[in-house]
Amino acid sequence: MRAKHAATAVVAALVAALAVACSGGSNSPSTTSSSPSPTPTPTPSTVASSSAPPTTSSSIVSSTTSTSTTTTTSSTTTAKPKPKDPLTGTALSKNPVLAVKIDNTAAGFPQYGIAAADIIYGEQVEGGLTRLIAIFHHTLPTEVGAVRSIRSTDLQLLPTYGKPILVASGGAPRWVRALKSSTLVGVLNDAGAAGFWRSSHGDGTHNLHANLQTVAKAHAGKGKVQFIGFRFAAKDSRLAKARKVSTIDVTMLATRFVFTYADGKYLAHHSSTPYVDQNGKKVYVQNVLVQHVTDRPDGQLDPIGNPSYRSTTIGSGKFTLYRDGKAISGTWNRKTIYGPTTFLDQNGKPVTFKPGKTWVLLAPQTSSVNKG
Repeated sequence: MRAKHAATAVVAALVAALAVACSGGSNSPSTTSSSPSPTPTPTPSTVASSSAPPTTSSSIVSSTTSTSTTTTTSSTTTAKPKPKDPLTGTALSKNPVLAVKIDNTAAGFPQYGIAAADIIYGEQVEGGLTRLIAIFHHTLPTEVGAVRSIRSTDLQLLPTYGKPILVASGGAPRWVRALKSSTLVGVLNDAGAAGFWRSSHGDGTHNLHANLQTVAKAHAGKGKVQFIGFRFAAKDSRLAKARKVSTIDVTMLATRFVFTYADGKYLAHHSSTPYVDQNGKKVYVQNVLVQHVTDRPDGQLDPIGNPSYRSTTIGSGKFTLYRDGKAISGTWNRKTIYGPTTFLDQNGKPVTFKPGKTWVLLAPQTSSVNKG
């Protein structure tokens, strides 16, 4: 009986030993590698205490959002550039557009304010003389002059600017009536508009001056800038093969315009004398556009019987754009009085102006152009 109990005890001991061996114990060498206990999901503090270099919470956010950060950076680099001013191709100005009729004879010199103009037109008038249409947008001088009267060319040309403010001394009754029925905002001294005064310089015909800031304030909300057809680019691949031109000499009957190129810009001359503002500042532009037009008598006569001419700027014709000391020629086209003017090269591709200021010569069929 005792032998039977002893045998039973031995069997029980062997079963217990096997059970311990199969389940393992805390001191077993194989505990870590055989069947590890589940571990909790790491938290930021757990990651920081790992074998990798410590990271802060901000670096963790940056790491987890690296994809979105890259996307944001890519979006920034491909974002649309800031809008450029349609008159100069430089930073957009919030100022209104003012067109001022400026005398262009010796009696009207020195001229006031023209060095600040963004665009200047030379137009044929009566008696072989010319007059300037100075377009001010980025800078509105407190004194411009000598201010002169409107012409039929102005009434056809300027609606391409939309509803600019036209500053002038007055005009023939027929042109004043046409101005009132146009989209232009007429500001005439003859009508008692604010902003004019008589300067001590010059005679009674050549001493009318105007403050453009005063005019602009009196017509707040008017003269908003719009696209007129000029396209701008800092570089133009056509220039590589274009002809070099350092001097442009254009004679419009009794007036000679000369432009000399140096250091990326053109110095404007009245005949052989540089245009100089009243403060001694010379007039420079980045572009010279010779736009060939046809002019015809418009039915108006000056006091001594000379016919006045209208330069036709609706239709098409030839042009040459001078920029960067080179010349690019082509065809201009303007379909409607309110539309822009396109300038295409000989292959029908748009010609680009250099960002900056432009002098436009509305050169009639009687003019001559010499290049050197």
